[in-house]
Amino acid sequence: MDGTAANLEQQLAQLNQQYLRRLQQELPQLQWLLLQFVQAGPLEWREQASVLILRFHTLAGSAGTFGLANVGIIAKGIEQQLKTLLSQQQLPSREEHALLQQQFVEMQHAAGQPTEQQLSKTTLKKSDKHEARILLLCDDPLISMPIGQTLKTFGHQVERFSDFSQLLSSATLDAPDVIIVDLDALDDRAQGLLALGKLQCPQAQPIPIFVLSSDEEFEHYLQAVRAGVLGYFVKPLNPAILEARLQRLLSVRERDAFRVLIVDDDMLLAQHYALVLQNAGLRAEILTNPAEVFQGLRRFHPDVILLDVNMPECSGPELAQTIRLQDEWLGVPIIYLSSETDSERQMASLIKAGDDFLTKPISDNALVVAIFARAQRARQLAEVMTKDSLTGLLQHAHIKERLGAELERAARLQQNVSVAMLDIDHFKKVNDLYGHLTGDQVISSLANLLRQQLRKTDLIGRYGGEEFLLVLPECQLDKACQVVNQLREAFARIPFVSNGQTFHCSFSAGITSGSDSQQVDVVVDHADQALYKAKGAGRNQVILYQAPREDIPSHS
Repeated sequence: MDGTAANLEQQLAQLNQQYLRRLQQELPQLQWLLLQFVQAGPLEWREQASVLILRFHTLAGSAGTFGLANVGIIAKGIEQQLKTLLSQQQLPSREEHALLQQQFVEMQHAAGQPTEQQLSKTTLKKSDKHEARILLLCDDPLISMPIGQTLKTFGHQVERFSDFSQLLSSATLDAPDVIIVDLDALDDRAQGLLALGKLQCPQAQPIPIFVLSSDEEFEHYLQAVRAGVLGYFVKPLNPAILEARLQRLLSVRERDAFRVLIVDDDMLLAQHYALVLQNAGLRAEILTNPAEVFQGLRRFHPDVILLDVNMPECSGPELAQTIRLQDEWLGVPIIYLSSETDSERQMASLIKAGDDFLTKPISDNALVVAIFARAQRARQLAEVMTKDSLTGLLQHAHIKERLGAELERAARLQQNVSVAMLDIDHFKKVNDLYGHLTGDQVISSLANLLRQQLRKTDLIGRYGGEEFLLVLPECQLDKACQVVNQLREAFARIPFVSNGQTFHCSFSAGITSGSDSQQVDVVVDHADQALYKAKGAGRNQVILYQAPREDIPSHS
């Protein structure tokens, strides 16, 4: 790419960022205008509808230009619906208001997710994934090279040093995400650990430090702990184990914000709570109509429900009991929020499907602390119930459940979804030659690679022993094939070490396109059939599902 083209691409990227920032400022304004329209009386609703039509018309015309095609499509739909309402001779109904608000929420989600156009411009490294900057000091190439190769395969930036003072200087000037030091390469181990400990003092958030050593003496472990070391790895080193520890560390930092669904008929109060929670780093969504709660639950998947007790058409306890009728939402904590101070009445509400009771007025800090604590515990329990213990990925039943929900969502929004089945090649030989512990490390490494390199919107599940199921929303088959092939090539580069022996693994994959007319089991079976063909064709390859002739509809 020549200088002119590169400069143009940079300018376009800057314009895109400016538009995204403007959009993030505009969406709350639009939400407020839409709220005013919903609450408007017979004299002012037409004027407010005209204002909204103009705003959504402008948004529909600009969003696609900046790579947000889905935002533009939804905005156009809202514009058309408003025009239809304006042509009516009576006030819009509650159902028509609810549909408008639902479409706006979908547009908000679309504004925060990459579109097909954005996806096609990316490689394995996605904008929503953090590329860790890692400083590495190790003078043994037999150790440093596999570490560097493994970390780079997972998308991290590795800076190697042969001089400890240079590493310290670099870390002081620009704090890295992680420091890895081979203690055997230091002239004075104790002084080196002391220097690493001092390095962390000026930092608001301590720098994670991993050390390598050939020494397993307890005193050396203790020295490392006192220096703030988070990982102590004894040689000979298995790079996959080090990388797995790094992934756990980074995943805690990058964990999605806790999600709170606020159900309250007082929109102004609900908006205040939402703003307070969002300012504290949580995500919040508001429902003013209790009848929409199941749509909100399926769309938002909250960690906590914040529920007003006194609502005109359905009380909080009644709504809580309604939610508990479905097993899917039994584990979501429900916190009542009310000005009720009578302890017996509070207890009566709690007995009816509630988990906690907060009394209005409540300070902003108290609200955040109460909800954060509940959300954290709820997510921990949910992960234990739904995630595979070895890989941290969704279990068999839960990835199928999420696939079903994604097929429904894709059908509603007329979007593409690709589904891939992966299987590690010759995995039985790995267990037989190197043992089941090493086999588990291979499975964990592939899981980490998938989690690291795929988008946050993608779903990943451990389908079987060494089988994985991927659900890629808003992704055409050709793009899915490209992404999975890149993952396959990256996995084949990861070195595994067992008893001094280094080996590599590969996987085969089958990919199909999910359709709203198909059942989950049919989609999975098609991906599995393609995987079977990839295995039969020699393994270490990706094959797209081809429907048999009898499945192809006749046009006669």
